[in-house]
Amino acid sequence: MHLIEDLKANLLSDAKIEQQIYDRYACWCANSAKDKAAEIHDLNDKTVVLSQQVLELKSQVAVLAKEILDQSNLIAENEAAQAESTAVRTTENGEYMKEKGELETAINALERGIKVLSGAGTKTGLLQASSLAARKQAVASVLLAMPTSAKLGPDQFAAIQSFAEDLEPEAADASSSNAPQSATVQGILKDMYDSFTSDLEKNTQDEAAKQRAFEDLTAGLISELNSMNEIVVKKEEEKATATQALADTEQELDDTKAQLDADIEFFDLMKGGCLAKAEEWDTRKANRVEELKGINEALEILTGDAARELFAKSIKPGMETSLLQLDSVSSAAVRATKAYDALKVQAKKAHSLRLASIAASIRMMGAGHFDKVIKEIDGLIQELKDEEAADIKQRDWCKDEYQQNSEEKAETKWLIEKNSGVITKLENTLEALIEDITATENEIQETNATIARITQERTDENAEFIQAKKDDELAIQLLTKTVQVLSRYHNGGPGPAPAAAPAAAFSLIELGSSKLAKEPEFEVDKYQAPEATFSDKSSRKNESNGIVGILTMIIEDLHAEITNGVANEAAAQTEFEEQLAAANKLVQDLTKRKEDLKSDEAKTREKEDAEQEAKATNEKNLAANEDYLQGPKGIKPDCDWILNSFEERREKRKAEADGLVTAKEYLSGAAPPAMVQTADHDSDDNKRYFGFESLRR
Repeated sequence: MHLIEDLKANLLSDAKIEQQIYDRYACWCANSAKDKAAEIHDLNDKTVVLSQQVLELKSQVAVLAKEILDQSNLIAENEAAQAESTAVRTTENGEYMKEKGELETAINALERGIKVLSGAGTKTGLLQASSLAARKQAVASVLLAMPTSAKLGPDQFAAIQSFAEDLEPEAADASSSNAPQSATVQGILKDMYDSFTSDLEKNTQDEAAKQRAFEDLTAGLISELNSMNEIVVKKEEEKATATQALADTEQELDDTKAQLDADIEFFDLMKGGCLAKAEEWDTRKANRVEELKGINEALEILTGDAARELFAKSIKPGMETSLLQLDSVSSAAVRATKAYDALKVQAKKAHSLRLASIAASIRMMGAGHFDKVIKEIDGLIQELKDEEAADIKQRDWCKDEYQQNSEEKAETKWLIEKNSGVITKLENTLEALIEDITATENEIQETNATIARITQERTDENAEFIQAKKDDELAIQLLTKTVQVLSRYHNGGPGPAPAAAPAAAFSLIELGSSKLAKEPEFEVDKYQAPEATFSDKSSRKNESNGIVGILTMIIEDLHAEITNGVANEAAAQTEFEEQLAAANKLVQDLTKRKEDLKSDEAKTREKEDAEQEAKATNEKNLAANEDYLQGPKGIKPDCDWILNSFEERREKRKAEADGLVTAKEYLSGAAPPAMVQTADHDSDDNKRYFGFESLRR
């Protein structure tokens, strides 16, 4: 009955200890669930904030890209406007130079014509003009030099043309008859002179105004272009900063989402485990209530008067009080025999050499004092307690190590997956950066090739200009010398170059020369000497002066060609310098972009190397984790053995403890005889001595 009461007490003690264990577990569930839920809530909020930041940064990058594109379009429009205004100005200047040359040529011809005609109507004037042909030649020169833009009425043009055609070289004295017509033509020429002079002055003023307007427009466009280029550079820097921030924020968002998923998974597992443990505890409490109910009913049955009378009648003499422990008096021999039998049965059941050894000792001792054996039994019981405690400690340690190893393995695998994802993303980034660097280098090479090409073209054009200018200057020198030589004979020196003779005048002079060169007719005798009157040295002066005039016009044209060539060369050089500056600026920008891309590449490679090192470390940790568990010196063999054989070893120790406790009871005179008869009885009395429950966790 004491054994049953001890069993009841042990059950109540178990209930108290396990209640504390469950309360501690339930407290952990509540606190962990609360903390993990708060972390999940914070991670959710952080995910929302980071997602919003990603959207804002994407929008910022898109806006900056659009602004850069808009500024680039404006820059292209500005450059096109500069090119267009330069082309228009070049065309206007060319037209002005052409018209200026025509007006200056016409004005020079008019000055000479007016000067020749100013002596018409007087004998002296006729002598100074040399002949009527000189006046005709002067008027014809005006007609030839007439600019295309001249506004000359039909009547005026007819009067001039008629004046030039009606004058005959053979007329001896036509000064008086032609004086009125000469005055009319002279008036027309003076009006044309005033008109052309006014037009030239007005054109010069208009050209100056257009040049000033062009320079102001160009300065404004260049200033605007510089401002837009500065804006583009600033926007590019802002875009690069925003792009880097976007990449960092996206990486942080991915990490946060991964952590959130891991926390949710852990929360779900923890919640399931807590619910399962609560159900297990409820079941255990219900079972313990039923067990205590049975124990109480057993005690009521065993302690009743009717039960005592029944046991007194049915149990053999000497054993009737053993069950109820009412009388412990028995002989030493009987007690030794009972102890031996109890140890023998449990030794056979547990396959225990230790119990067999103690049983043999009792058998050999026979009747007498059993203090030495009881002490040996107590020592063996303590040894069983120590073994039980060591097994429990080893089992719990293995369970903890297995769980920790599993958690560390799962976390390390997740970290390796995360490392792999980051490495893949960094590799993609590196690939894109390398493509950008290659494209930028190609563009730099193309731009440098363009610089070399336009530089060579400008060099060739400049060489051609220098050679053409040199040729024109040499031609001017040669023609000037020719004019000086032609003028020296008739005019006594170089003097001013005479007016050029018109084509019509040359035809008439040539016709006259052909008439004079006609073979003479011999009327008297073919042997009679013909008249041989020679012309004087001035007979060809007019023809010489006409040639001098033509050469003078050619010299003036060459001077104009040199002037225009110099202006065109200056414009071409300016355009080349602008193109070269723009190309060099582009090379500088591309070089800066290449350096920035190289810097980004180096930073990305550093990140990739760091991530590779982290991955290698995690893989090394994972291998160490596996080696710790299943390696040559791993814990798995020993832990598997203790976990698989724990219950078997416990049952064997329990059987040994049952035999030892029973034997000790018999040897001390307290064991009931009925215990010996029930060899396979799994008494809980061992707990009183063995103390299993005190070792349970």
